[in-house]
Amino acid sequence: MAPERHIAVIGAGVIGLSIALQLARRGYFVTVVARELPGDWDIDYASPRAGAHFRPVPVKTEQDRFENDLMRESYEELKRIADDDSASKAAGVSFIPAVEYFDEAPTEDALAMFAAWPEYRLLTPDEFPRTGAESSIKAGLTYSAWVIDSPAYLKWLQGQAKLLGAVFVRARLGAAQEAAFVAQQHRAGLAAPLVVVNASGRGFDDPACYPSRGQFMLISESYHATVSHHSADGHSTVVIPRPLGGSVIGGTKEPNNWSPTNSQAAIDEIIRRVAAVCPDLPQAAAGDSSSAPTIHVQEAYIGRRPMRKGGLRLEKEVVDIVRTADDGLRNEQAALSVVHCYGAGPSGYKIGWAAASRVVTIVDQCFTGP
Repeated sequence: MAPERHIAVIGAGVIGLSIALQLARRGYFVTVVARELPGDWDIDYASPRAGAHFRPVPVKTEQDRFENDLMRESYEELKRIADDDSASKAAGVSFIPAVEYFDEAPTEDALAMFAAWPEYRLLTPDEFPRTGAESSIKAGLTYSAWVIDSPAYLKWLQGQAKLLGAVFVRARLGAAQEAAFVAQQHRAGLAAPLVVVNASGRGFDDPACYPSRGQFMLISESYHATVSHHSADGHSTVVIPRPLGGSVIGGTKEPNNWSPTNSQAAIDEIIRRVAAVCPDLPQAAAGDSSSAPTIHVQEAYIGRRPMRKGGLRLEKEVVDIVRTADDGLRNEQAALSVVHCYGAGPSGYKIGWAAASRVVTIVDQCFTGP
């Protein structure tokens, strides 16, 4: 592999790491440049805060159809990992039943969306929870879904890429072009990258991008299924078990809300709704069987989903990069290929692996032509 095949990848979320690993497997020299790295816990580092579970989404547009194809390919890759005993535990990936409850009967189109996935069946009324307000449930269904322990999976992707020579650099970037300079600085034996992959989440000043605030909690209790309850008031309550222990519960969807502060009202209401729809989830305190069952919250937190109007941006753009000439006095201008892959919103884990494979194809074409 020629030194010119040095690629800078911006971002170490689930999509950036999936891209880095697949590029490294193809033999590229990969330098990941990111503000946050696996192990960090920052409100704008969405991937480790994600519930990371599979749930189908409606297909209404061509973009939806494209992302649904990516979702199906990624589903198959995650199934392969889950079936590999040597990888599944380290990666924190497993498959369990997913359960959906509806206060209003779903349409035929909605049912068809779920029926397209493995192990789908409608639930019978005696399988519905019958506690408090949740007696309002009118329909339910189940299918097979993956769940991911997101911090573990990010560490696993990073570790796999490192084994293939990928280098990780922590840096805050002002523009995609800056990644080429940072990568060259940290890989002195390689030529400057001719291709930069922009997997930065919300891009660089892309006016189509915006955050969607989500209130979540990590709880001590595990559960046997993912649960999504779609209330008549339009809100959804979710329970997402993590394969390595505990569960994530939530949540809210608040577009363009930049507040970093937990809402105690939201926390209390989410806990109430979760306890009602999963009455067997609350447990007595460890070592005190006489205590009242409760949900034990380890941490309440806010996540910012990297949304983009129009969905995922996946395309190549050729931009100018200006470098200082050897004499130190002049500037020289050259072309830099930037492959964009950002704006996946809540679907980063759902589409990440397949989106990364599309990026690799585009990168290959940067060196070989169409």
